[in-house]
Amino acid sequence: MVSSENSTATPQWLIVGRVGKPHGVHGGVLVEIISDFPERMVAGLEVGLGPSEGPERTIGVHAVRYHRGRWLIDWVGIRSRDEVESWRGLYIFLPEQSLDQLPEGYYYEHHLVGLECRSPDGEVLGTITGLDLDPGQIRAIVRRGTREFLVPWVPEIVRKVDLDSGVVTFDPPRGLLDDDAEMA
Repeated sequence: MVSSENSTATPQWLIVGRVGKPHGVHGGVLVEIISDFPERMVAGLEVGLGPSEGPERTIGVHAVRYHRGRWLIDWVGIRSRDEVESWRGLYIFLPEQSLDQLPEGYYYEHHLVGLECRSPDGEVLGTITGLDLDPGQIRAIVRRGTREFLVPWVPEIVRKVDLDSGVVTFDPPRGLLDDDAEMA
């Protein structure tokens, strides 16, 4: 599995949410969840807040609860709606977990981009240039020559990820990496 937590600035911080509108008059905000691990957002955490390039400040989480599929977060030291109004559209960051803390088979996108893709018999199939994080399915974007192909990130196709050697072993079904499977 691939974590959809998005890394943009540095590998030390990961985007896990985007601030929406204030909620109530005491400084709470609704936050769109952009994480495979929403349970990591708990009271007592110090999180980063800033544009997609990276956090510009840190702030403590006083309380977090779920509201209609989003987090509703109250902040340490913030008690006014006016204080959080300007946060709309900013991102919430958490420190990246080390790979050994992730569930088995999970990887961050920035660890996969640039890996060489090979078939089980060693044929070079291309290079991962990104991920397509569709809500229904995650797909690796694989560039081979001038073409890009979408490869479903499922155990039947993704046989092995070796970050140390920089190789992902794919066993794609016939036709997946042919011209008829070209990315639109």
